[in-house]
Amino acid sequence: MRNLLGLVGLAWAFPLAAQAPPEVARALAELERIERLVEAGGLAAKHLSEARQMLADAQDQATLRRTLFGPLQVDELSEELEQEMRTAAQRLVERQQARIDHQRKLVEQGVAARTSLTPLLEELDLRRRWLIEAEARSRLWNQLAEMARAEQARLAQLEAEHMEALKRAEGDPNYGTIGAARLKRLEQEFERMFGRPLPVSARGDTLFHRTLGYNHTGRVDVALNPDSPEGRWLCEWLEVTRVPYMAFRSAIRGVSSAPHIHIGPPSARLRLTD
Repeated sequence: MRNLLGLVGLAWAFPLAAQAPPEVARALAELERIERLVEAGGLAAKHLSEARQMLADAQDQATLRRTLFGPLQVDELSEELEQEMRTAAQRLVERQQARIDHQRKLVEQGVAARTSLTPLLEELDLRRRWLIEAEARSRLWNQLAEMARAEQARLAQLEAEHMEALKRAEGDPNYGTIGAARLKRLEQEFERMFGRPLPVSARGDTLFHRTLGYNHTGRVDVALNPDSPEGRWLCEWLEVTRVPYMAFRSAIRGVSSAPHIHIGPPSARLRLTD
């Protein structure tokens, strides 16, 4: 039972959950049952090790369910959650590979049938696909993080050198951010013009931007090159409607990793008390 108490602490390491997910709760209950049987001499100790592995699998699968397969969007992931997702997927593959290696030894020794490897290999293939998806989402998150950092660096560079790339609308100070009604009109006009939705990559203040230390309230990022036909149209629309924006036209080493258009004033740095 002492070992179980330590594992219970691990099972509650889910910062977004109020209680252990059902699959984790079931794995904990099974581990507790097996531990009692092992202590009573009714089961071999190897069953306890297997139950612990099943609990670890349940914990990592629950992590993927709320980060990779859940409702969270990429820009809602924090750095901590992104790392959790990636390492959970990696651990699931590694544990399954260890099971296969062990089973292959039993097959070679004549203790187990070769067909016993089939379900294990199928599960490994599934977990590898999870890992590929987790790594792809992780790369996208890091690209967005680099884009947000580049945005601030780009602004500092432009302001310091008095460059013309940063375009700001003049006039009514209420036009400093783009409101919901105006954004909806922009999206409707863009889709009517180009036959596809406006490719918004970040809408308002997100966990993603707050994790990086920026207040993105009232701002919108659009994944368009400002030199493309769609990008030029968007910049003209923003100027006519007197909405400030920043146009990132190309990747600049140490400054910008990808072209995009930031709608609204520059994202402000969060204070420690925010």
